Amino acid sequence: MARSLFPVVAAMAAVVVVSLLSAAVPASAKPPKVTIESVTFMGSGCNWQNTNYVLSNDYSTVTFIFGDMIATTDGGLANRRKNCQASLGLKYPKGWSLSLGSVTGRGYGKLDKGVEGTYQTSYYFSGQTGTAYAKRTLNGQLELNYEYTDVFGLLVWSQCNNVPNLNINSEVRVDGPAGRNGIMTLDSTDKKFKLIYRLNWKTC
Repeated sequence: MARSLFPVVAAMAAVVVVSLLSAAVPASAKPPKVTIESVTFMGSGCNWQNTNYVLSNDYSTVTFIFGDMIATTDGGLANRRKNCQASLGLKYPKGWSLSLGSVTGRGYGKLDKGVEGTYQTSYYFSGQTGTAYAKRTLNGQLELNYEYTDVFGLLVWSQCNNVPNLNINSEVRVDGPAGRNGIMTLDSTDKKFKLIYRLNWKTC
């Protein structure tokens, strides 16, 4: 079930942090003002009880707090993949178009030999064709906290003079042979997983 998160409740312990930031580009290549007017979310890794978010004072950063983004070989097939899709209602001036250029992810994985753990981010704009993906795969045997920056293989730009919702799906999953164990989580040992999305802008 989708949930709209107004007003913001900031008291939950942070498990996952998602920041939406302007790219480090010259001021002339950046619109004068961008706001996040609404956020809804749904998925097996987020629910009414354990998920929330906080908007920054300038509405340029949104921090997500997920409580169940943990994929594991324990508990059957349903537990091997968790996801959460967020839909962001953005507002920015006409004459600009945006895309996501890269995503930085941080989390924890513990995988037996032969077990594969993956986290993936994809995004698309409502009413437009095209979906961009960035993926990171870990192969067991290993145990580690990870932090990677990945570039989206395809840049999907929003239509000029149209401000559709930006939809971002994050997922984590584990796959492997029977009898082998694995966990891939967006809950690192210090309870601070981050996904930092960097916006690219262009005039049109």
